Amino acid sequence: MASGFQGRGAEPRTRLLAREAEKPLTLTPSAFQKEMSLTTKQRLARAKKLRLPPIVQRLPPIVQRLPPIGQPQDKHESSHHEVSAAGPKQSILLPCPPEVVFQNYTPGEVYEVPVVLRNRDKVPHLVKVTLESSLYFQLVGPNDAFRKVPPGLFTTVRIVFTPGQNKDYFHRLLCITEMEEFIVPIRAIGTRALLDFPDQLDFSQCPVKYSTEKTLLVRNTGNREAHYQLSTQSPFSVIPAMGTLGVGDSMQVTVEFLPLRTGDFSASLVVHYDTGEDTHTSLLGRAVDLHIKLDRNTVTLEETYITLSNRATVLIHNLSDITACFQWKAVGTQGEEDQLKLRQYHRLCQQKKDELSDFLKECEVDITGQERFALLTRSLQSERAKVREDAMLFCNDIFSLEPKEGEIRPHCSAEISVFFKPQEARVYKQAVYCDISGRENRLPLHLTGEGLGPQLRFSFEELHVVGVLVRATHRYEATLFNKGPIKAPFSLLPPTTAMGSCFTFLPQEGIVAPGSLQAIQIFFCPTMLGEFQEEFRFHVTGSPKPVTLTIRGCVKGPTFHFNVPALHFGDVSFGFPHTLECRLFNTSLAHMAVNLRIAGDGSGELSVDSFTQMQRDSNQSWRKEARGPLEPREFAIKPSTTVIRALGWQDLKITLCSNTVREYKLELVVDVVGVGNRWLALPLTARCVVPALRVLNPVMSLGYCLLKFPREEKLTLVNDSDFPGCYRLLSQEHKEEATAWFSSSMPSGIIEAHSSVEIPITLEAQQLRECNATAEIAVFGRQGSPLEIHLECYGYGPFLKVHPKEINFGTIQALKDKSKILHLENVTEVPAHFRIEMARKRSCWRTEPSEGVILPNSEVLVTVTANLNDMKKFKDKVKVFLENTLIRVHIIPVQAVGIGTTIVIDKPLDSGLDFKSHFSFTPCCYQFKVTNKGRRIHWLYWSTESFSTSGQSTRRPARRGTKSKDASRSRRPGSPVFKIRPLEVNLRPGQTVDMVLEGCSRTAQEVKEKLLCYGAVGKERGRKEMMQVDITCNFICPAVQISSRAITFRVEKKPSDVLTLQYQPLSLKNICSLPFTIVLDLEQPFQICNVDKQPLPADSKPMMLGVGEELHLCIQFNPAYEKGLNSRVAERVLRMSFMEHPHKEKITVRGEVYFPNLHLEFEAVDFGCIINHTEQELHMEMTNCSPIPAQYHWSFLIDRQVNTIRFKPSPPEVQCKSSKKKGEFQRRHSKTESVEEPTKTTKPIQNSSQQPADAEDSLEAEALSSTAVKPRRPVRKRGLGRVPKVKQPNPRMQEVFDVHPLWGELQPGESQEVTFTFFGHPNIVARVTALCHVEGGPTYEVVVTGEASPLATNWMWKKWTEHCRYNRLLLSQLFVLESQPAGSCPPQSQALSPSQLLCWLWGFENNP
Repeated sequence: MASGFQGRGAEPRTRLLAREAEKPLTLTPSAFQKEMSLTTKQRLARAKKLRLPPIVQRLPPIVQRLPPIGQPQDKHESSHHEVSAAGPKQSILLPCPPEVVFQNYTPGEVYEVPVVLRNRDKVPHLVKVTLESSLYFQLVGPNDAFRKVPPGLFTTVRIVFTPGQNKDYFHRLLCITEMEEFIVPIRAIGTRALLDFPDQLDFSQCPVKYSTEKTLLVRNTGNREAHYQLSTQSPFSVIPAMGTLGVGDSMQVTVEFLPLRTGDFSASLVVHYDTGEDTHTSLLGRAVDLHIKLDRNTVTLEETYITLSNRATVLIHNLSDITACFQWKAVGTQGEEDQLKLRQYHRLCQQKKDELSDFLKECEVDITGQERFALLTRSLQSERAKVREDAMLFCNDIFSLEPKEGEIRPHCSAEISVFFKPQEARVYKQAVYCDISGRENRLPLHLTGEGLGPQLRFSFEELHVVGVLVRATHRYEATLFNKGPIKAPFSLLPPTTAMGSCFTFLPQEGIVAPGSLQAIQIFFCPTMLGEFQEEFRFHVTGSPKPVTLTIRGCVKGPTFHFNVPALHFGDVSFGFPHTLECRLFNTSLAHMAVNLRIAGDGSGELSVDSFTQMQRDSNQSWRKEARGPLEPREFAIKPSTTVIRALGWQDLKITLCSNTVREYKLELVVDVVGVGNRWLALPLTARCVVPALRVLNPVMSLGYCLLKFPREEKLTLVNDSDFPGCYRLLSQEHKEEATAWFSSSMPSGIIEAHSSVEIPITLEAQQLRECNATAEIAVFGRQGSPLEIHLECYGYGPFLKVHPKEINFGTIQALKDKSKILHLENVTEVPAHFRIEMARKRSCWRTEPSEGVILPNSEVLVTVTANLNDMKKFKDKVKVFLENTLIRVHIIPVQAVGIGTTIVIDKPLDSGLDFKSHFSFTPCCYQFKVTNKGRRIHWLYWSTESFSTSGQSTRRPARRGTKSKDASRSRRPGSPVFKIRPLEVNLRPGQTVDMVLEGCSRTAQEVKEKLLCYGAVGKERGRKEMMQVDITCNFICPAVQISSRAITFRVEKKPSDVLTLQYQPLSLKNICSLPFTIVLDLEQPFQICNVDKQPLPADSKPMMLGVGEELHLCIQFNPAYEKGLNSRVAERVLRMSFMEHPHKEKITVRGEVYFPNLHLEFEAVDFGCIINHTEQELHMEMTNCSPIPAQYHWSFLIDRQVNTIRFKPSPPEVQCKSSKKKGEFQRRHSKTESVEEPTKTTKPIQNSSQQPADAEDSLEAEALSSTAVKPRRPVRKRGLGRVPKVKQPNPRMQEVFDVHPLWGELQPGESQEVTFTFFGHPNIVARVTALCHVEGGPTYEVVVTGEASPLATNWMWKKWTEHCRYNRLLLSQLFVLESQPAGSCPPQSQALSPSQLLCWLWGFENNP
């Protein structure tokens, strides 16, 4: 809005929608064509309907009440004092027309359209009309000017349009009042495409489910190329859907009507133009059913055996006038078919998901959900297409129809075969539907058929068996008969009862052929007793009922007996096994499996015999309370399980190992497996006793015993009973509280009846006093407490002898170890444990070992070492402590006097400091620590003294005019190379100072210097020399031995060769006395490789070379570093730098690649202008400049733009007159030839890499042939001769130019002359590019030009004049041309005419 309608403090305008969206107009093609044919005035005249303009902004009420700035404030001049009658959503001013449209205009002409703005309000309003600046639209009158419109009146605005082109233009006119803003659109319609579609297309009555097409011939009647899109709705379709049609062109448009149901249909054919307009053609059609039917709706097929088939027929009658297409479907409607497809697609989706999941699990691939979805989507695309394209034809294993789909001609019938192949013996019913063109609903057909199964029976229905013995196998036989016409597969149904599982049928399954029988073998092995009746069923494939066989009978049990009436063990000793034997007989006629057991035996673990008990060392296992909660199993039967054959026997062994003191009255029981338990029993009796043992000497006294030294005595055990016994000396309990320990090497054993044994007992005293202990002997099976033995002894410890009694070290160096030997001797039979300590806490003495054990009757040497930390006298005592003895401590006095110094250096400097070899320019540093290990303060003073240098300087001289950066660092003559810091040190006791000795030389030299140290101790005055160290260092430069200072690669590329990488070895050896690190740098096309010819990486680390180490490398050269076949040379420098020194080395690397190359003397051959019907030769030297033999051949490059042959108009010929005969002049030494018919020449096939740079795809190289132009044998003339004219229409390039030789081979350095020949056809101007192809090399170009013409008087006269200026004797030697043979001289001399002179001079000029 203009500033005139805004007051101070005005708020921003509020955006709102001022009119409802207009409904889009639906234009028919004719209406659109008529509208596009209107002019601007006609279009303006039709704009009678007034529409409200779009309001862009509406002012808020506070702004509406403000007076306009810069306008009169009179109440009559403004409308703010009155209330507007327009609504809040209504426009105040009404424009007419609401849209300015220019149409059918001519570029460059001026068009004008008025716009009327009518005030619909009851008060006047100010309006400002604004038109943005444009090259094509202007506003008549002032722009942005205010206009006052009284109520009910109007104001007119004129818009001028000046089009530049016949195209669309868009602009807008902005109208602003004090209450609103609205826009009047301005549009210029340029060229338009008009497709003459009809307004309506009626298909009338058409068959349902049948495609009816109508083809329209559509023409573009507009003035613009039509870019269109065609669309419609089902059941209509249109082809093509989009395209382009030029102005005035025509095309065919096919509209198809395919209804799937009956009734009336209508739709619109929409033509959408690229300019935004749409036209609508009304499509109408009606679908009806036709007279198409089945001859019957139900088909019943005859009874059919399974695996056989039956056939019936049904007819489809087509009584209509169309060709009907039919398909047999399984469902009655299209909706049901779509549901089937949907279920099938969902099933395939789930299947693909499972397959994808299984595959990812097998491959152990972890992918994101998005990637998984992408994989699944791709796998489902093909399956979705298959389901969509599936016709869902009827498919069934029982019923089938042939054909399933097809066509029926008008007024014809189709015979459909119905096949019935049952799989089971039952009645089948199936409904199928015929989906056919011309019928909306599918035609139903109901199919019915009954299947018959095999006729299989047993020869008898019941089998009665007698005399059946349990566990015995009995055999029977039954027969199956097949009375039917088909084979009968059968199989036995497994029985479900226990007795039924005892029967076995062979075979259990099989196939009985028609009219045949099958024998069934029956095996019966019963495991239970009693009567039985079992029914067995055989399943017959295809039969609804199984075949049954009933078997009944009775099963009897076995009989056994023993060979002894009872088993009597008598008295047995506790824990000692006793075995008896017996025999068991089987008197039945079948093999029997039996289990043998002792009724009443324990159910716990097996009883323990005496030999097993002896291996147990736990006291608990020998006591009575160690028995478990269950009674042990004391009897063992071998075998306890066995199979006794019919009328056979089995020997048995019964072993009793009693662990219970009692009497036994039990039974040996026989259980028959599968028959019954306790089938037979044998009585058994026994009694268990424990022998009474006693100790012969219950009290044992061992006297004096060494402390913790074992002593052995023997104890006697006596057995007075009639039974053997088992005993054990129990291990000692609570040993930590006992004063003596006892043990035995043989604590357990067996004692026979009426015998005795000796048990060894070892006693070990634990205290230095009287010691007592009580031992117990347990008897296996004895009731009550074990037998007790009392043991007594007296304990005493070891005795030690020590010498010498005193140790004096005398005078020793401070901080240096001095040792003496102390002897410790053990004179007892037990080891002595000792420990040594010094009397003072911070003693200067130490002992080794400080503790240990002295073996019985042996000696230990103890080293006593003194290390004094001051220069004075020291005293101390050595204390030797002994364990478990009466004399516990031995004291030995020690003393010593210290001399020397207590200053210690962590690195040895006494023998001098030799740095050996070191690189110059690199600092040489040596760090060490100085420690005061004494008790007093030390003052140290350091200095260095230079006394010898030798060598030569390796420093490079500084450039002129510049000063070396290290000039200030250069050492002055006589000054030391090495310096130490700090120079002065004050060391307190225990303090350590870091010292640094550093030297650096810029010259390669051997340096020998001396390091001096002076010091003072405590309160002493003056200082004395404490240390003198010789320093030696040899400063050197890095030296490397290089296998070659220059590496050259030479590659000669022959035509059959392939350029490969070239390698040459390079060895670098360190010949100096220090290792160094090198960095190599080499540019392309060379590369550094290892010994295996693998390129070193760009970020490889520097290479270390040890002393004398040799590094083997390879230099790689890529001869194909440049494209092209020209010989080339690459030269680079391999730079070697050292990490430890600024010295650098260089190696020159050169690579030469040679191809077969030639050197041509000229790049162009210009014949100039010669006389018509003559020829000229020019020569050029060609040299092989490569070291490889070069094979070459010439050809012409044919390019109509570059290489041309043209003819210029013929000027009047200048005739050379003679008194005898007329003829034509020919230049001297030229050849006269006849031009024959051109022969066919082949174009050479070139490698693309060998073509010249300016040869495009359209160019052709034509090979030269020596047979293209066959010249006659040349006839030489001494003067000018007449040459007969030869008519040559449109000569080829081979007939204009020639090259000789065409091909050949040049050895390295060899040269050859190439002859170019130009044949002067009449008035020809020719230019060609001759190509010299080198096999395996480049292709060279030579531009050959020439032209021919008749004599030109002015030009020739100029030549003659110039020539005569230099040769005035020529005029006296001219000859008159006579009619003589070519090459002969005239017989006499006479004056020549000017034309004769010019002709002769032409030949002379070109052949002097």
